[in-house]
Parts: sequence; C-alpha cells; structure tokens
Amino acid sequence: MKKIILLAALGLTYGMAQAQISPDAKTVLDATAAHFTQNGGVKATFKADNFVKGKMQGSAEGTMLIQGEKFQMTTPDMITWYDGQTQWSYVKANEEVNVSTPTPKEQQSMNPYAVVNLYKEGYGYQLKETTLRGKADYEVTLTAKDKKKEPHTIIINIDRSSYEPMCIRIQQRDKGQWTRISVQHFQAGQTFSASDFKFNPKDYPKAEVIDLR
Repeated sequence: MKKIILLAALGLTYGMAQAQISPDAKTVLDATAAHFTQNGGVKATFKADNFVKGKMQGSAEGTMLIQGEKFQMTTPDMITWYDGQTQWSYVKANEEVNVSTPTPKEQQSMNPYAVVNLYKEGYGYQLKETTLRGKADYEVTLTAKDKKKEPHTIIINIDRSSYEPMCIRIQQRDKGQWTRISVQHFQAGQTFSASDFKFNPKDYPKAEVIDLR
C-alpha cells in the first residue's frame, strides 16, 4: 500500500514539474507571430534606437499599424506606408514622397512582423526567462546559421503572460551595429482598411512624388 501511495505521489510530482516547464522557443515565437495576423491587425507605439560601437547614433519614436506584411509607420519626421508590394515614404520637411519596392532586408528594418518571423528562415533559437521593465518575459535569441546572413543576431523579449513583443534588438554582422525597438504599447485585434497601408495623394496635394522603382 505504501508503495502504491509513493508511486502516486511521484506521479503527481512529475506531473506538476511537467506543467512548470517553460514552452520551447518555437512555441513562444509562433504565439507572438500569430498576434500580427489573427483577429485583425496591431497598433503599437515604439521607440527605436540605433547604436554603433555602443554609442547611440539616432533615435525615433512613433506609431505603427501592422497587418501581416502590411504596415503604416508614423514618426515626427516621416510617414511610411507599405501595402505588401509598394512602399511610400513621405518626408514632412521637404514634402517629398519616395516610392520603392523594398527588399526583404529593408522590410525587416521597419516591420516587427518581418523580424519576428525570421525564425522560420535559417535561424537557430534559444530561450531563457528574464524580466524587462518589471514584467516577466521570455528572451529569445535568434542566431543565423549562415555566418554571412543578415541580420546576424536578433534578440526578442516577449511578455510571458500575453506573448506580445516588448523589445527587439537586431545585430548586423558588424557587431558594433545594433538597432533596438522598444514596444511601449501593443494593441492586437485592430481593424484596418486597405487604404491605411497606401499613400493617398489627395491628402498631400503639395507633395512631390519620386518613383525609385
């Protein structure tokens, strides 16, 4: 009888231990990526900082509307629209709109959805539990399997309770070059229209359009 009780106790302990095991990195990244495509889109405020050899070279704050690959980004100096194929960048100071077809690398430098999804494309990943801004989070480090691949390393901090991205750090092959995107407010389940991701010339009648395609 004692043996049966002992085995039952061990089984219960094992079951509790299994329940406390952290999810693997892929599970966490899958859940985070799903925020950008399920139940509408995402509205987020952010602060982006660029570093070279430890020194900040530039900083910008703004708002993004994101729906999968599509996005609209607004900062004090610029508004950028991307509809999944064409990108329009309106520079407020000189009222110019540059029209382009961005490369995957250029998309990754602007759209968190593109960065988060890189784990599906030739990266190894590791997960550890940390704390950021007073919140428990998962810190996932993505490392390119091909040493020539850009970006080389990506570190994503993800809220443990909501699986929302909190911070994304991107390192190029030159280890002195870093970009840090701090996500300050993240709202999933937003409703957007196709026009939110396209430049409307009627809204900017004085803008000079420069086609770089």
